[in-house]
Amino acid sequence: MSVMHMLLLNFLFCQHVGWAIRPGLCGIGIIGSVFWSTFLYAVDLPDSATHPIDFVRDIEPLLTKHCLKCHGPETDKSGFRVDIKRIVMEGADLYGPVVVPGKSAESPLVRLVAGLEDGMQMPPEGDPLSNEEISLLRGWIDQGAEWPPSAGALDTDLRKTHWAFQPLHAVPIPAAGSSGGNPIDAFLEASMREQNLPLLPQASKQVLLRRLSCDLLGLPPASGEADAFALDASDDAWEKLVDRMLASPHFGERWARHWLDVVRFAESDGFETNQPRPNAWRYRDWVIGAFNSDMPFDEFVRCQLVGDMLGADEATGFIVGGPWDRVKSPDPVLTANQRADELHDMVSTTASTFLGLTVGCARCHNHKFDPIPQTDYYAMKAIFAGVEHGDRPIMSADALERQKTLESLQATLAPITKRLTQFNPHCRIGRTLMIDDDSSEVAGIRQLVPRIGLQLHQPGTGRGEASDPGTVERLPNLARNYSYWNNVAGRDLFLWSPHIEGRFCIWVSWGCGWNTHAEDARYILDIDGDPATTDDQQEIFVADHRHFSDASGEVSSQPLWSGFAFAGEHDLKETSSVVLRGGSTDAYVTADLICFQEALPPMASQSTGSGTPLLRSSVTRGNNVESFPDIETAFVRFSITETSQLEPCIDELEIFSLDGRNVALDASPSSSGDFPQNPLHTLKHINDGRYGNAWSWISDEFGRGWVQLAFAKREWINRIEWSRDRENVPRYEDRLAIGYRIEVSLDGMQWQPIASSDDRLPYARYKNVKVPTLGPLDAQTRDEVNRLTEEKMQIDVTVASLNRVPSAYAGRFVEPAPTHRMHRGDPMSPRESIPPGGLIAFGQPLHLTDEATNQQRRRALADWIVSPDHPLTARVIVNRLWHYHFGTGLVDTPSDFGINGGRPTHPQLLDWLAGELVKQGWRLKPIHRLIVTSQAFKRSSESQAGPLAIDAQSRWLWRYPPRRLEAEALRDSILAASGALDIRMGGPGFDLFVPNTNYVKVYETKTGFLPEDYRRMIYQQKPRVELDTLFGAFDCPDAGQIAPRRTVSTTALQALNLLNSQFVLDQSDLFAKRLARESGPELSAQIARAFEIAFGRAALADEIADGTELARLHGMPSVCRAIFNSNEFIIID
Repeated sequence: MSVMHMLLLNFLFCQHVGWAIRPGLCGIGIIGSVFWSTFLYAVDLPDSATHPIDFVRDIEPLLTKHCLKCHGPETDKSGFRVDIKRIVMEGADLYGPVVVPGKSAESPLVRLVAGLEDGMQMPPEGDPLSNEEISLLRGWIDQGAEWPPSAGALDTDLRKTHWAFQPLHAVPIPAAGSSGGNPIDAFLEASMREQNLPLLPQASKQVLLRRLSCDLLGLPPASGEADAFALDASDDAWEKLVDRMLASPHFGERWARHWLDVVRFAESDGFETNQPRPNAWRYRDWVIGAFNSDMPFDEFVRCQLVGDMLGADEATGFIVGGPWDRVKSPDPVLTANQRADELHDMVSTTASTFLGLTVGCARCHNHKFDPIPQTDYYAMKAIFAGVEHGDRPIMSADALERQKTLESLQATLAPITKRLTQFNPHCRIGRTLMIDDDSSEVAGIRQLVPRIGLQLHQPGTGRGEASDPGTVERLPNLARNYSYWNNVAGRDLFLWSPHIEGRFCIWVSWGCGWNTHAEDARYILDIDGDPATTDDQQEIFVADHRHFSDASGEVSSQPLWSGFAFAGEHDLKETSSVVLRGGSTDAYVTADLICFQEALPPMASQSTGSGTPLLRSSVTRGNNVESFPDIETAFVRFSITETSQLEPCIDELEIFSLDGRNVALDASPSSSGDFPQNPLHTLKHINDGRYGNAWSWISDEFGRGWVQLAFAKREWINRIEWSRDRENVPRYEDRLAIGYRIEVSLDGMQWQPIASSDDRLPYARYKNVKVPTLGPLDAQTRDEVNRLTEEKMQIDVTVASLNRVPSAYAGRFVEPAPTHRMHRGDPMSPRESIPPGGLIAFGQPLHLTDEATNQQRRRALADWIVSPDHPLTARVIVNRLWHYHFGTGLVDTPSDFGINGGRPTHPQLLDWLAGELVKQGWRLKPIHRLIVTSQAFKRSSESQAGPLAIDAQSRWLWRYPPRRLEAEALRDSILAASGALDIRMGGPGFDLFVPNTNYVKVYETKTGFLPEDYRRMIYQQKPRVELDTLFGAFDCPDAGQIAPRRTVSTTALQALNLLNSQFVLDQSDLFAKRLARESGPELSAQIARAFEIAFGRAALADEIADGTELARLHGMPSVCRAIFNSNEFIIID
C-alpha cells in the first residue's frame, strides 16, 4: 500500500474521532495520531465476490446505508463524499483516491470498512459492514469499479464547470444593432438592451483624437493633427487615423509599459542592496519592438520562455524580471529558501501573465479553489529548475558573420600560439621577493638619509614610462615612482632588508632619464645589516642612474624606470641588507624596486644571468597557464594558500599531456572539503570541461583548500591551465586563488612541487600588468619571436573586439536540478521527486521526464501555453487589451481567471474576441483595431444620472469611461507640451535618482534635470520597490510584485506635486518659451496656441480672456502650470 493511502486512512479516522489535522504530505499531516509502517493486505479480508457486480444495484445502497450520513450532501466530513464519483476516484483537496480500480486490497475504503486498522473502524458508529457487503465492495473494485454517469449525486464542482476552464468554441455574432457592422458593438448593444441602458452619441472629433492618441500612444496628438483630422470628411477618416497610430513607433512604447506592469519588470534586484541591473533594458526594448512589429502573440509567448532557441535572447528577461536576493550565505537553509523564492516568482508570474491563474497558491498545498494540485506547482517549478538570475551574452544581428571571422582568426592564431608557447618560461620553483622604495607599502626598507621626495614616472607607454608594456626581452614597468637625493657623495642613503636566508640572485633598479643623475651609484651587500660595520660589506653593483639598466637610451630629461640590472648571486642571512651608496659626486642618486630570487640548483638553467628576473604575470580570473619540464605523474594536487577574498573557487583545472590531451577530463577528483548545499559549486565541476562560475568548485575553508586529481594510469605532463571564471564574458573576480602551489606525485604520498604563485607578480598591485618577457633567446629566435608576438597582438586585439558580445539580464541556463514536492512548501522538507510538466486540468496533458533538457522543458511549456485548444491563453490576453482600452477588463481581475476571480460582463464577447485572435494568427493589432473602431470606444463620456444608477462603473459601456492618465503618460504629455520631450528610442535609460555606488543602493529623487532626462518615462531606469517622489505618487507600480491593474487614488500629494514640483515649474517655463517662440509676443495668441497644443482644440473666448489676465498678473508659466493641472489635460475623456 502506498504512503498516500496509509496517510489517507489515518486522516479519515482522525476526522471522525475529532483529532486535529494539518496539511502535510499529499495534503495530510497528523497531530496525536499513530503512523504505522507495515500493512498486511490479506489479513481477515473477506474474499472478493466473483459474480458480476452492479454499482446501482449492489454498491450504491451499501454506501448510502453505511456512509452517506457522514460523507454525503448533509455532512461531508473532511470534504469527502461517497456519492460523488470524482471524489471517490480522484480524491479531493486534502487526500487522494479511496478506491483503486482492480486493487481492492490496496483501496483505503476496503481497509477502513473491514476494520483492519486498530481503532479505525468505519463507520465509527452503528452496524459495521457485513462480510457479504465487504465482499461485494471488493468484487466491484476488482472488476474495475464501474460507476455509471447517471449514478450518485450531481457533481457541481466549480473547478470542472467554471466558465474560464471550458474550451473555446465558435460564438455567433448577435444581430447588428444601431451601431453598424463592428461585432463588438453587436455583443455590447445586445447586453445594453437587456439592462435598459441608452446608447450615448459619438464624442466630438477633437475628443476622439485626443482619446485615441492617449490610448494608443500615451501622448497628446501631434501638432497639426487635430486640424488634419477635422478637415478629413472621408467615410474612413477614423480608420485611417487608427492605422497611422497603430503604425507609430510610439505605440510599442505605450503598450510595452502596460506589459511591463503585468510581468513585474524593473531594472534593479530589490531586497536590501537593490543594486541596478545595467543590462535589463534589453528586455524592455525587445517588448517595444515586438508590439511595434505586431509579433504574433503565440510567438511573443514562446520567445519570452525560450528565446534562446528562437534568436530572441533578450526576451527571456521575462523569466528573471522579478526580484532577486544577491546577498548569499553558506547557510543551507537560507540558500534553499532563496532559490525556492526565485523559482516561485518564475512559476507564479508565468502562470498569472499567460494563463490568468494563481498557481503560486499551490506552493504549500493543493489550491483551495482552482483545480491545481500541489504537484502541478512543482511540475511547473521543474520547468524552470535550470534558470538562474544573471546576465547572459546575446546573439547580435551580425553574430554569424562575426563567428566566421573569429574561426578564421583562431585558425591563423593557433600555430602562432603553439610556436610561442615553446618559448614560455617554465614556472620557477623558489622564493621571489620584490621590495619597492615606497615606505607606505613595505616595512623592509629604511631611509638612512631622508630623501628629498618621490618622483612619479613619466606617463606613457614608451620604454621606462609609467605604462611601458615591456617586450619579449624586458619586463614591463613594475615600479611607479622613485626616491631621490643629491649632495650625498659617498654616503649610505637607503637600505632594503628582505629578511630571507639562502642563496639568491639580486636585481636592482633606479630612476633614470636625467643627465643630473649620478653615473656611479653603488649597491653594497651588508651581511649583518648594520651599515656601521663595514668588514662584512661587499660592493655588488655600480649603476649609471642616467641610463637604463643595459646602459642604453638617450637621456630624455624625463623621469623613467631603468628596468632591472643583475647584481649577482649571493648568500644571504636573515639579517642581510642591500645598501644604496652615493656616487663620487653630488649628482642625484635614486632608489627604486629591488628583486630577490632564490637560486636553486635544479632550476639553475632558468637563470637568465642578465638584467631580467624570471617573473610571470599575476593570476587572473581567466586562464592561467603553468608550464614546466616534462614530468611523469599519477596525481596532481592544487593547494590554495591565499585568495582575493572568501573561499577559493576554481571553475576548471586542465592538465595537458605531451601530445596535448587534457588528461584531467578522465581523472578522479578529491578535495579538502566542498562548499555546502550549492549545486553550482561542487567537486564534479573541477574537471567537467565547462568554464564559468556556474560550473565551478568552491572550497569550504576561508582563504584556503586543496583539490586533487588522480589519473587511472601514469601520465607524462608539461602544462596545467586553470581559471576562476573563464566564461566568454567573465564576471567574477572574488574567490581568486592568489597564493597557491601545484604538486605531483606517483604514489599519492611523496609530493614534488612543479609550480606556484611565488614567481608571479603580486596580485594586489600588479593584477592589470601583463608580462610578455620570455626566457633567454638567440638573435635569430628573438627576431622570430618578436615577429610572431607582434602578429599575435594584432590578432588578439581583433579577436577581443569580436568576442565583446552584448549581454542582457535574461537569465543564465544551467543543468536543471531535481525537483521535489516540498512538504508545506518548506525547502528543507523534500518529499517525492516531481518531473517537469504543466497543469493537468488545462489543455492537452504536458508530461516530461527528468531527463528533459533546460530548453526542452521551457519549449514544451511555451507550446502548451499557446496551443489553440488551451482554454485560457487567448481569453487572458484579449481581456488585457480590453482592460487597457477601457480602464477595466471584461473580467475585472486580469491575472485571475480562477474561481475566485471576477466573472465576465460579456462572456460571449470575450470568447468571440479570443477566437478572433487565434483566427487572425494571434496578431494583436487587429484586435486593437476592432476595439478602437467600435462605437463603444467612440461614445461620449457624458455622465447621466439614470444610466449611472444602473451601471455606475460603466462596465456595460453605454458611455466611454473616462480615466486619469497614468503617471508615465502624464509625464510624457507634459514633456510633449513643453517641447522638451526627447523621442529617442531604445538603449540604456535615464535615471530619476541621484547616482551613487553604495553597496546598499540609496534612492534619492533628483530635483534638477538635464535634457537627457526628458525621454519617455518607459526609458527610465526603473528601480524595484522605489518610486520617485513626484510621479511615484500617481499610483506607479513599484515592481515588487505583478501589477495587472493599477490602483487609482486621489491624494493631496498628487495635487501638490503637480503644482509645485521643480519638474513642473521647469516644464512650465519651457512651455511658456515655446508659446512665445511659436506665437509671438501677443499673450492672447500664446493662450490660443497653448490650448491647441495641450487639449487639441481651439480656446473659447472666455478661456483666452482669463488666461491672458492670469499671464499679465503672474506670467505665462503660471498659465502653463494651470493647464498641466487641469482635468482636461490629465484625464482621457
